Amino acid sequence: MAGKQSSRCPTEQTTLKAADFLQAENDRLIHELRAFVSVALQHGLQDYCETRHPALTAEIRSSQDKSQVGARKKYADVLARISQVPRLRGETGHTGDRTYYRNAQDNVAYIEHAFRNRRFFLGGIWVAPNHRGQGIAHQILRVLVKAADAADLSVELVHEPFGNEGLRMNDLEAFYNRHGFTRQRTSDGGMVRFPRSSLDLYRGEPG
Repeated sequence: MAGKQSSRCPTEQTTLKAADFLQAENDRLIHELRAFVSVALQHGLQDYCETRHPALTAEIRSSQDKSQVGARKKYADVLARISQVPRLRGETGHTGDRTYYRNAQDNVAYIEHAFRNRRFFLGGIWVAPNHRGQGIAHQILRVLVKAADAADLSVELVHEPFGNEGLRMNDLEAFYNRHGFTRQRTSDGGMVRFPRSSLDLYRGEPG
């Protein structure tokens, strides 16, 4: 018995394929235009974008504003959680750009931070000389990256040694590598740690 023949004639099939191709091409061009306008806005060409593509520009700005608000809330959530380091008491300084850690007797450490580019920006971790070698920086950073993962927020840093007493640059980078930070060309020479998904839970925490 002969197979069932298609009810569509060759001309109709060709027309449908052409329509599918044109739709795919249209979607691609819209995607590229959206990417172009987004990049142009990042480089300060707002007047140009609003003149040439007003509706798309308004849509992108609205999406960016919502993303900014959401990311700032995540940043606040991370700040609230990084004060909870075992055996230390954390408190944000009055300027809001440092969190200080102390035990029952001493000021032990502090970290510098800011909200930048919809990320948690880490300016560095400083540990008092008489408390170094006890794993305190690792302990603070573990709490930070765990909080950032929970908030689904990336952490960016530009690491520099704290004077002659701090780790050398190579050792400092290795320290952050152990906590999931990697160099990224988009971070102005710094390092970025992207949030881990549930699939990463099989990986052990750094020592």
